[in-house]
Amino acid sequence: MRRLKAAATNQPPAARRTIPAPLKLVTSSPADGAVLLDIGHRSIDEVRANAPEGAKLAQEQWYRLERPARPWHKLSEHLKAPRIAAGRDQAWTVTVVLDGTTRQRVAHALVTVLIDEAKGTGLEAMTDSRGRVAFRLGRGTKRLDAVEVAPLHGGWPVRLSNVDVTRGSLEIAVPALSLKTPDARGLVYGKPAAGAGKGVSIGVVDTGIGPHDHLRLAGGRNTTAREATRLLRDADGHGSHVAGVIAATAAGWQRGEAGAAALYAYRVFEAGDPFASTFAIQAAIKQAAVDGCDLVNLSLGDSLADEAVRDAVEFAWARGCVCLAAAGNDGADELDYPARHPKVIAVSAIGLENSWPAGAYLEWTLGEPRGKPIGQHVPFFAQFSNRGRQQGLTAPGVAIVSTLFGNRWGVMSGTSMATPVATGVLARRLAGSAVLGMPRDARRSVAIVKLATAHAQDLGFPARMQGKGLAR
Repeated sequence: MRRLKAAATNQPPAARRTIPAPLKLVTSSPADGAVLLDIGHRSIDEVRANAPEGAKLAQEQWYRLERPARPWHKLSEHLKAPRIAAGRDQAWTVTVVLDGTTRQRVAHALVTVLIDEAKGTGLEAMTDSRGRVAFRLGRGTKRLDAVEVAPLHGGWPVRLSNVDVTRGSLEIAVPALSLKTPDARGLVYGKPAAGAGKGVSIGVVDTGIGPHDHLRLAGGRNTTAREATRLLRDADGHGSHVAGVIAATAAGWQRGEAGAAALYAYRVFEAGDPFASTFAIQAAIKQAAVDGCDLVNLSLGDSLADEAVRDAVEFAWARGCVCLAAAGNDGADELDYPARHPKVIAVSAIGLENSWPAGAYLEWTLGEPRGKPIGQHVPFFAQFSNRGRQQGLTAPGVAIVSTLFGNRWGVMSGTSMATPVATGVLARRLAGSAVLGMPRDARRSVAIVKLATAHAQDLGFPARMQGKGLAR
């Protein structure tokens, strides 16, 4: 199906919604009256010729989450499955448990089997409710180069090398997650105050939020083409993790950086779909601005610039609402979009040496160079983080612990995690500033960006890596 976004114009609503037959209306955006059309076999030029005068047309693009970075992504974008002849396979089972006396089994742990790491050949699957997952390997396979386990919740990632598979099964213990010790975010900023961020409204454009007892929603909207507009809950985990970093109401180390801020959920990823459409994202950004959000967190991106999302960023900017976006997790020398938009604050990721427990596998995130010490800790630029001349800020994005749907907690790494840290820190700063009370226009947006950059801490990294510095 070919789809086209028709943006709103200054015409009356009835005129701007004129749809030349036989185009099919897929959905519309209440914030500005934009519509998403299925144009079938018609060309874009043909549709443009029949569009109302002044209408803006943009072909739909697709964005991905700035997913928590994966260690084997440095080898290839996708694992290559091994070729196994019929009848020449063997079963091999992995059971994942928490390290300790109880050996509690861990469901929803992603197990990656690297058969030939140099060639990027392997398999991966998620553990079931009993913490088990089965793989079909070639009968001649005796050893694996490595097995990596990344629990969604409850534990830290691990890696085993040179793994013997001849016994048919293996139990792997992962370090248990403790909520009583600080992660990298806590080591940098300390325990957030209970009232931080009060009066600030923040939109999270992502996979949805919650349910979680420590995530309280003030509003939001599902802007996908097929799902109900009130469906805001998260079935992925990414959006809830992002939201918790910003505004979790838990006590101690797990409180969000702006725990008293008003949190709005804008779900743009349909269940089971790894991509979000241009239309859903632009509609969410505009809706957040209309709903009175001061900041919008975008832990998503794409390599290609997009006119529709650009217009949405500027729509929000004109209403005193500023977007912060993830730089990207490709280790590239260019930022993803919309992070490289000049009116977006792009956020890269740093980590802290020795900020995860013994046995956890996060050494692969270590990148160069090292920066100026933050207290007793040495920061490093995360090897997966993109960099570029439009970089705005940097923030901790390695080994970040936060909320997951179903009242659970998990650890993730990526610029997706660094961005909500910067968003929450800025919300704290904004809450105590006269900028919060300014009229909602472009001058307010300029003042918000100045507020963010003026207080940034120089860590000694090049500007293409840290921008103005660490979010403070």
